[in-house]
Amino acid sequence: MYLFALLMFDKKEYLRYNKKKIVWKDGGKDGGLSGIVPVLCLGSVLWARELGFSNGIADEKRTARLQWTFLLLAGGLFVLMATMRYGIGYDYFNYERLYEQLGPMTAAQLVQDPLGKQFIGYSLLTHLLYRAGLDYRSLLLVINLLMTGVVLWFVKRYSPLPWMSLFFYLTLQFFAHSMNLFRQSIAATICLLAYPFLKKRKLLLFVLVVLLAAAFHTSVLFFLPFYWILNWKCDGRLLGELALAAVPVYLFSNQAAQLVTQYLFPNYAGYIGSRYWAGLGYRYAIFPILYFTAAWLTRCWLLAEGQENRILINSSFYVMLLYVFSTHHMILERFSIYLFPYAMLLLPKMVVSVPAVQERAGKKENKHLERQRRESMVLLAVLAVAAGFAYLCFASMQGTNGFHKVYPYVSVWS
Repeated sequence: MYLFALLMFDKKEYLRYNKKKIVWKDGGKDGGLSGIVPVLCLGSVLWARELGFSNGIADEKRTARLQWTFLLLAGGLFVLMATMRYGIGYDYFNYERLYEQLGPMTAAQLVQDPLGKQFIGYSLLTHLLYRAGLDYRSLLLVINLLMTGVVLWFVKRYSPLPWMSLFFYLTLQFFAHSMNLFRQSIAATICLLAYPFLKKRKLLLFVLVVLLAAAFHTSVLFFLPFYWILNWKCDGRLLGELALAAVPVYLFSNQAAQLVTQYLFPNYAGYIGSRYWAGLGYRYAIFPILYFTAAWLTRCWLLAEGQENRILINSSFYVMLLYVFSTHHMILERFSIYLFPYAMLLLPKMVVSVPAVQERAGKKENKHLERQRRESMVLLAVLAVAAGFAYLCFASMQGTNGFHKVYPYVSVWS
């Protein structure tokens, strides 16, 4: 863990909010900590659920009422923080102006408006809420309620450890992403609804959900071929060949991007040569590489629990590839948001996938082995949570206002 932290953090980090410069180093009044405290407190609440409500990981489903209480409490905190933010996220003021611009239009005007028809789903939602007399803050409240509700459903329905899943929703920056890239976050959240259709191989329903998400952000069309890709068998040779094939694309990424933006994503052509075309630091790829490595090392345990877990294992490989490519062009990190949220399921499943004790002759020996299994699960949980918390600290100290320009957190009361 020390080596992980050493690789991911510089000796000096700088944060800046608008014209106020907050320096993260040995000097200064608070080094920007005051703005990050709310986020760290929220992370502590999520982790404290395990310490306060249960006696161990095996007791996670002991009381459904306590579990729902925790989920609703955590979800309420997410909604409150995301709704009451002010000025953080690259798009905050852009969407405020967009709401005032598109809201007064009629549905017919939105369909014809050059800007409104680019993301007709968001435009129509904006129109409905504006007609209902809601202001921009209320728009944030409604959308955050919907997005958080989907996330809560997702982790409650599919995660063996919902508390841990919500912890990773915060620490792996999915929550920060929702306060920055607004429309894309809505699209990524809608894609969570496609997960059961991905598992059950229901192509038509999967495509319909993705097309609904595309009405908010067209980049989600990138997710369509993963209906087949994520269901491939976990074949190390295949993944190795794909990694080798990615090397020339990585080396000649400018030429590859020109082809892709010309034929598939013309809306992104303007990013080529912009500041978003610059690369992220190589440190950004460390966690995704470790994430895939952990998934691959535990693949036998995961597949023994269910072959559908190959979807999650395969997703970790493509998340790693996207982050490696983002070291060349940061814009590519945005496409990972359609795959990376599966970490909310995969990481908890790694923890609970430790093989069960086989029945043996002696009860004493069985109890000893079961105790060892539980201790292994607790150790894996501690390592996973520590790595996630380290990633939160790392992301909050990168560049201007952190990874997604949401740190230090600023509210309407600040």
